[in-house]
Amino acid sequence: MLQIVKRKDNSGYESILSGLGLTDISSVKISEAVSNNGIDGYVIYNFFDDCITIYDVNSYGDLMIFDGLVRSALFLAAMSGIEKAVFENPERSELIELKFITDNSNVLEPISEKLGGCEHCRHN
Repeated sequence: MLQIVKRKDNSGYESILSGLGLTDISSVKISEAVSNNGIDGYVIYNFFDDCITIYDVNSYGDLMIFDGLVRSALFLAAMSGIEKAVFENPERSELIELKFITDNSNVLEPISEKLGGCEHCRHN
C-alpha cells in the first residue's frame, strides 16, 4: 500500500537540497511516497505567509505518484489557509499534463480549485 508521509527531518536529502540552491533548510518540508518497495518518490516544499513553494517533485517517472505528491503538499497548504502555490523546479511537462499550471505560468491559484478530485479518477 502506498502512503504519503511527511518526514520529521531532512536527513538524507542534504545533497538534493543543496543542488536546489536551498541553503536555509530548517523550514523546508519533505513528504515521501512510501510503499513496501521503499521510497517511491518525494516532494520538497516550504510554506510562506501567502503561498506554498514547491521546489522539487520526484516520482521516478510514475505520473500517478507525482500527482499524489503534489496534491498532498497542496492539501497541507489549503488546510493552513494558503491558496497560492509557486512551482520552482519541478517537471513542467508533468505539471502541465496534470493541469496544475499552464505553459505561461508557474503559479497555481486558488489551490482549492484543484483539490476537488483528480480528473483521471472515476469517482468524481
